[in-house]
Amino acid sequence: MLSQFYCLFLLLLHFFVGVTLSEEGECRRLNRADIEGRLSTKTPYRAIANYDETPPKYAGCHPTRIWSIIRHGTRNPSESVILQAQNRLSEIKKRILDQTTPPICTAELKKLRQWHWMHLNATEDEKLLVAEGEDELIELAERMQRRFPDLLPELYNPEWYYFKYTATQRTLKSAESFATGLFGRHRIHTVRYPPPLHEDPVLRFYKGCGKWKTDVDKNPETLVNARRFLAEPQMQSAVEQVRSSTRLTDLQPEDVQLMYTVCAFETAWHRPRRDSGSKSSYESVWCNFFDVAALEALEFFEDLEYYWNDGYGYELTHRIACPAIADMFAAISSSEETRPRRANATLYFTHSGTLLKLLAHLGLARDKKPLTHKHFASERLWRTSQIDAFATNLAFLRYDCDKGKPQVLVLHQERVVRLPGCPQDQDLCPLATLRRIYANSVDHCDRENMCRM
Repeated sequence: MLSQFYCLFLLLLHFFVGVTLSEEGECRRLNRADIEGRLSTKTPYRAIANYDETPPKYAGCHPTRIWSIIRHGTRNPSESVILQAQNRLSEIKKRILDQTTPPICTAELKKLRQWHWMHLNATEDEKLLVAEGEDELIELAERMQRRFPDLLPELYNPEWYYFKYTATQRTLKSAESFATGLFGRHRIHTVRYPPPLHEDPVLRFYKGCGKWKTDVDKNPETLVNARRFLAEPQMQSAVEQVRSSTRLTDLQPEDVQLMYTVCAFETAWHRPRRDSGSKSSYESVWCNFFDVAALEALEFFEDLEYYWNDGYGYELTHRIACPAIADMFAAISSSEETRPRRANATLYFTHSGTLLKLLAHLGLARDKKPLTHKHFASERLWRTSQIDAFATNLAFLRYDCDKGKPQVLVLHQERVVRLPGCPQDQDLCPLATLRRIYANSVDHCDRENMCRM
């Protein structure tokens, strides 16, 4: 009889306190991998990086040029997110702690009591690159150099290398970190950069495009599918799950989204400590209020936003990426006789909006049907957690061959991709074929006309 009462007591304790009781007394917690791979554009690059550094080899061909465009690494949140975390999320924290029996285990309770974002100045610290972001770019450069040592030599030469970033701290520091990975910290002071532009026509081609801003970016219809998904069962279940795990029945979808965003940033900032084991690693206390299904619903909500604002939703969005495509062809088609001569290694550091529009322009991660609020259960290629994590990168490498004409290898996230229209049974695509596929992007890139109101 006593044993029955004890079992009942354990069940009630599990229900009311929200603790997984094990022999070690561990807290209920998702696996790190379950969280890291579902954070949309806040996904840390380590979750998707290609750690296979084997140099790709193609008989009779060798790489001679590279044009690469790279998103900045992990950063701080925007000013508005910092303020929401310091105010609204602090209120939610207080309401959880004020409960007679807070619905989390002792260790997580201690972390929640200690949690705050008051160390961040919303105005001065917003969107700054953080230490993890620096490491992402350093390590990316080191892996790329090990794969292509002749193309990315350790000694900096301004005739060989061309670096450029936008007028932001996060892309400047990303460029410097990538240079550190290539040349070493003691040599990066020699690297030359052209003056950065806020509305760079290649690195941020959408910034000065009035028609895109009006018809897409500021158009309420752009986010209609994301808004409709809020009423879908999967999103409603996610909100209910978090209401249950916090025991705050009046939490709104925007509260849950704020918790998800803070969970994402705190996860991205802190990688697991391999030396002392993952149990001592920093884990965001806010991630523990979600289950996998809730994370997937919140990820899909963001996928919808980016699909319609920065991807395939509107043709204009990806058409305006043509200046970057034209620049890529100018860089990899250049030769010793070309004037002005282009550097062998062109390395650009930019933003999420640039990479997503470029991917759509190239026809990558394209689903057969437009992504809508009804497609949550469908397999999809457009997953921002995989295609647009922090430090997302795209590279075009020209290969010159002993026999035959120049070829191009395309990499996304350090992995070979075969572009639509290129041979699908081999990695290399003839430069002439690639140029023909994107002829409109080069020959008819009238951005001024496209962007005219």
